Amino acid sequence: MYEQTFSRTNPGCIVFLLDRSDSMKQPWQSSGGTLAEGAARAVNKILLDLCVKSAKEVGGRARHYFDVGVFGYGACPVAGGEGVEPALGGQPIVPIPEVFDHPLRVEAEQSVDAVAGSKLPVWIEPVFGYRTPMCQAIATAGEHVYGWAASHPDSFPPIVINITDGMVTDSPYDGAGLAEWAARLTSIETHHGQALLFNIFLSPTLAPEALFPVTAAGLPEPGPELFAISSTLPASMVANARGARVEIADGARGFVFNAGLATLVWFLEIGTRVADVRDR
Repeated sequence: MYEQTFSRTNPGCIVFLLDRSDSMKQPWQSSGGTLAEGAARAVNKILLDLCVKSAKEVGGRARHYFDVGVFGYGACPVAGGEGVEPALGGQPIVPIPEVFDHPLRVEAEQSVDAVAGSKLPVWIEPVFGYRTPMCQAIATAGEHVYGWAASHPDSFPPIVINITDGMVTDSPYDGAGLAEWAARLTSIETHHGQALLFNIFLSPTLAPEALFPVTAAGLPEPGPELFAISSTLPASMVANARGARVEIADGARGFVFNAGLATLVWFLEIGTRVADVRDR
């Protein structure tokens, strides 16, 4: 299980759930920006990374190795009010070549470690407002992930990454609580395993990072609940991380608390790195 590589015949599916509740306006540690800005920047970096991985040559157009989706929950800038809506051009799941071709804009990279003159495409804007309908977000994404898995039975199972800073406000939703919705999502499967759900718990407070933990001990609320619904990292991801000299214990879960930008991007890289793409 979880050994299938990404190819144009069997592309992968990576979905981001992005908390857009009002609390995401809080400052993100010492970054100088908000939690919403940091989360959007990290997702934009990973979308660019997936585009680069999918290109045959440096600077070339991305080829169809991945389908990706971004669902914002909380404020809905297009529909208005509170809810869940796709954040990639209004489309739920999009082939990576279409993502590559249609950024909202390209802007100068602002991080201190950026190469001078480097540019970063922007697909996702920082948004915040209203409450945190996380159950609805998982349910909505699950509908699309289910359909994708049914049409790609020989692909690596879908990977869903939830980025949030707070308490779920809609549990129970449609008769089921957060744990039940997470269980339904991770019961979706291909021939190579069940869907994976990873959680990134952002915080405006100064506290030690907890990265790929094996226990929820010491986590503030709602950390234990998010840890409990996070999938255990499959052996293929653990091996890739260890190959990059990252220390990960057996049984570690796809969960991080209080990450800074560098750790957040690194977590996303590990969470989306299964193996090199093939049949270039």
